[in-house]
Amino acid sequence: MEINLRDLTLRFILGGMSVAACFVLMEILPWKAFAGIFAAFPAVMVAAVIMAGHFGNSELAAEIALGASAGMMGCTVCVLTAIFCMQRLNNWGFSLALALGAWFLSSLVFIRLMQGLLEKRRIERIRA
Repeated sequence: MEINLRDLTLRFILGGMSVAACFVLMEILPWKAFAGIFAAFPAVMVAAVIMAGHFGNSELAAEIALGASAGMMGCTVCVLTAIFCMQRLNNWGFSLALALGAWFLSSLVFIRLMQGLLEKRRIERIRA
């Protein structure tokens, strides 16, 4: 396999930009679970949780991890939407845009579901 230096450089720049963009979003967005969605990129998730735990606390790291879990579940919706749309619409660009929208919206739904379940468990523990 031949390594294309231009391709490798471009991947490095784009990957670094995505990591930096996710970090900026996690810093400026007030709802940390929502910001955690952007940590669904696996490499970013690990770094985000480590940074949140190291510079914040375990509660912040757990909230980022919750958002990352929701974002990762949203990735499944994204892939399934992309496959379905690309087969039906025969337009990869539009299909990818729809799939990314489906990822974002489903991630929000997954956050709400998980937060609801966690709150329900917390209330049950208090009552017990």
